[in-house]
Amino acid sequence: MRLNLSDEPITAELLAQALQAKGSARIAVNGTSMHPTLQMGWWIYIEPLHEELKPGEIAVFRGDRYLTVHRLVWIERRPEGETLVFRGDYSRVRDRVPRSAVLGRVVAVGIPGRRRGEERVVALEADALSLFYRCGYALSAMLRPILPAAAPPGTAPGLISRVLRRSLAGAERVLSLLLPARR
Repeated sequence: MRLNLSDEPITAELLAQALQAKGSARIAVNGTSMHPTLQMGWWIYIEPLHEELKPGEIAVFRGDRYLTVHRLVWIERRPEGETLVFRGDYSRVRDRVPRSAVLGRVVAVGIPGRRRGEERVVALEADALSLFYRCGYALSAMLRPILPAAAPPGTAPGLISRVLRRSLAGAERVLSLLLPARR
């Protein structure tokens, strides 16, 4: 989900300053890439990162031209540095960003009521996808000593890697169906 508040980088800076000064911020959801977890017309409540972001958590980061709200699915650790891999719940596209691009963590959503002033604020809790990403990342960390080294970027993946990737992508799609449509 892209937050099209402005095409200017100042939008990200204003959000970063608000998080630093107030300790939290609230912005409107504009987009469908995080559907059904986050829906158009809802509000998201953001807090600055006081601790490391974990796979499965939803965060706001600086994209190419927009602020983006997606779920952290993986942390790539390479000798050249760390890259965070994000994905929208309703999107197959993955965004790779440096840790410095992350502005904050989404901690709650505001869901408008039928009448003005009837908004409900609901804390974000672990769901099927967040548990999937956390378990996958933990399993990978445990198996890392016995697994072969990852192929360098730009190298075509082998047969086992392609089958594993397709299986995990299928599991992501199935688990996306289990996300609550309404909170």
